[in-house]
Amino acid sequence: MKIKKYEAKTEQEAIEKVKEDLGKDALILNIKKITPKGIFKLFKKPYVEVLAALDEVNKKDSKKVQADDIIKEQKEIIKNLENKLDSMEELLTKVMEKVSTTSQVKDSKEDNQRYHNPALQIIYDNLTNNEVLPELADYILKDLDKDKELNPEDVNEMITVIYNRILDLIGEPAPIKADGSQPKVVFFIGPTGVGKTTTIAKITAHFCLTERKKVGLVTADTYRIAAIEQLKTYAEILNIPVEVIYNPDELPETLNKMKDYDLILIDTAGRSHKNAEQFKELDYLLSTVNEKQIYLVLSATTKHKDMLSILKQYTSISDYNIIFTKIDETTSLGTILNVRYLTDKPLSYVSFGQNVPDDIEIISPKKLTKALLGSIDEL
Repeated sequence: MKIKKYEAKTEQEAIEKVKEDLGKDALILNIKKITPKGIFKLFKKPYVEVLAALDEVNKKDSKKVQADDIIKEQKEIIKNLENKLDSMEELLTKVMEKVSTTSQVKDSKEDNQRYHNPALQIIYDNLTNNEVLPELADYILKDLDKDKELNPEDVNEMITVIYNRILDLIGEPAPIKADGSQPKVVFFIGPTGVGKTTTIAKITAHFCLTERKKVGLVTADTYRIAAIEQLKTYAEILNIPVEVIYNPDELPETLNKMKDYDLILIDTAGRSHKNAEQFKELDYLLSTVNEKQIYLVLSATTKHKDMLSILKQYTSISDYNIIFTKIDETTSLGTILNVRYLTDKPLSYVSFGQNVPDDIEIISPKKLTKALLGSIDEL
């Protein structure tokens, strides 16, 4: 990917420079207003600095790229199977080593053990250290506690059962699919400060640049001028329309303007989980569209108590999928499993940075499971 920096008097001029140099497929990564400091502020005027990027894959090579992607995907499947076997063997080895070490001090710690089986106790501790709810950890380990002498075969079978139980809990991901003759209308909802607008920009870029879909943007977030400008900037770079609605009743007419599009993404205002009136507005906005998908955007850094309050406020919405942001800002991913367990709503994407469109991917149940089980050596 080609990355360049541009300077201009105004944001509009900087964006024009980007389009002239890199073309309409360029993506804006960052926009920053620079104000000279010190004595230089007397002689220099403020200016705008734009960081932009362009994927340099040629269109004429697209068929070759697609073929290469298929081969790469097949290799990835084989690699994933190999990695699963390797990680299970590694996990087995680590557990047996821990069991051996733990057994030496078993008598002094026996009163504090939740499980008779030392291997299960180690896995339980690892899950709860990753902030998996204790009752959920117990649910995952249920019926496996056997007070008998362990051998590698027993532990291997037990870990396989636990691994598969977590995979089943996570379930299959539910990403956005822009297929069908009618435009897919997708709402993004969530509390303030979780990175909802940036997430929409990443998904928009993916469907425009990678899947070559016709995408339209609508924002109902009129509380934050910055959010509108941010979406408008991305829309201009991607050469797609963006509409601003100030009243929910405007939405049906706005969607009618985009009836020939493959995908329409709708940004909503962030809602405080303590403000009931804002949720009435959101419910009304959602009710203006019959056929829709809803994605609840949550931060992986949110404390469990606050997460419960947030989820409670969205109980009026019966059907939604979940996106988790900021997973790079936490070392404990148990929150993701907890929310999936508490809501029974499908997981879809995880994001892990500010780079557009790169720092987002469809959630991998295997990666999450290994992250929750695979750090035995850190206990």
